[in-house]
Amino acid sequence: MKICIAIVSFLVFSSAFAQKDWKLKKDKDDIKIYVKSKKNSNLKLFKAEMTVQSSLDTVLNVILDGDSLKDWNYKALDSKLLNKSLDDEYLLWMALDLPWPVRNRDVVIACKLLRITDDIIKIEISSASNRYPENDDYLRITTFEGFWLLQQLDDGIKVTHQMYGDPGGNLPDWFVNSTLTRAPYHNFMALKERVE
Repeated sequence: MKICIAIVSFLVFSSAFAQKDWKLKKDKDDIKIYVKSKKNSNLKLFKAEMTVQSSLDTVLNVILDGDSLKDWNYKALDSKLLNKSLDDEYLLWMALDLPWPVRNRDVVIACKLLRITDDIIKIEISSASNRYPENDDYLRITTFEGFWLLQQLDDGIKVTHQMYGDPGGNLPDWFVNSTLTRAPYHNFMALKERVE
C-alpha cells in the first residue's frame, strides 16, 4: 500500500510542480503566479501558489462551496452548487462579469475530489457545459481544464491552482492572456482572507 501511495504522490507532484517552461509573472504578498504556453493554442495557462495558515478541510470547503464562489472569485456575478454526488464529485455554476461591450460569461464546472494521502488533496476541474441549461444572458464557456492541489506542510497549507481556459466569443488572445495574473492573484488574496 505504501508503494502505491508513493507512486501516486510522485505522479501528482511531478506533473503539478514541474517548473519546465513556467515563467514567473507575479510574486507579491507571498503569492507566486506563473504562466506557460500551451501546445496548439495562443492562450496561455497559469499556475498560482501560496501557503496559508489554515487546515486542509477549511480550504477545501471554501473552494467547493459553490454558493459562495461569487463572494471571492474575480469578476463573479453569481454562483451556485448544482449537485454533489456521493463519490466526491461536485457540479458548480458561476457567472462572470466581463467589461462592456463584451458579453458576460457563465461556466459549469465539474470538480472531482481525490484524497491522495492524509496530507494531500487534489481537485480535478473540467468543463460540464452540457449538464446545466444555458441562459441567454451569458455566453457559455466550454473549454477549460485544471486543478487545485492542497498539501499539508509544517508551516501551513500549500495551495496550488493551475488552469487553462478559452472564454470563447471574439475576445482577442492578448486580452485573455492579460488576465492570467490579475484573476488568480485576486482569487488567492480573497481565498487567503476567507481561510485564515
